[in-house]
Amino acid sequence: MNEVRCDNATGGQASAGCVIPWYASAVQYSTASYPEMASHVSRAQASGLPGGSFAAPLFRTTNQTIIDRNRNLACGNPPQVDGKTCDEYPLASSYEGLSAGGTRRTFSGCSFSGIPSATGPAGVSVCMIAANQNNAHGGLHTQFYRAERMLDGDPFRVLVVS
Repeated sequence: MNEVRCDNATGGQASAGCVIPWYASAVQYSTASYPEMASHVSRAQASGLPGGSFAAPLFRTTNQTIIDRNRNLACGNPPQVDGKTCDEYPLASSYEGLSAGGTRRTFSGCSFSGIPSATGPAGVSVCMIAANQNNAHGGLHTQFYRAERMLDGDPFRVLVVS
């Protein structure tokens, strides 16, 4: 295993940089800034889905086919709820999305009917959350991936903080 990786391969980077590729950096969701998204991720991780620890990180995918498939399998036919959009966890931009297997799960207050609660490390959680939080979440990940020089297959964690 390489201890340090130096590159200029990360999109949007104007210069080369170095990272420790095996260290799972963390993107943080603030309960103050993103309360609905943070609540969804907390419940999803508590149900056994990976991404909240060094022992069970997520792994980034840059493969657009996998990302689109993850998103479509998880949120392809969401309920119509004013001001809300479908959020999936694990992230569509991770190899742990629904294309990796498993089933959908949800929680009380997420506006999905006919989808059970479940536990375990496989599958995804879906929840309708405020559209502005879900949209901001995409930008947050783009910034995180760029700042941490995340390439395809790199591990990362998702932490919910106060």
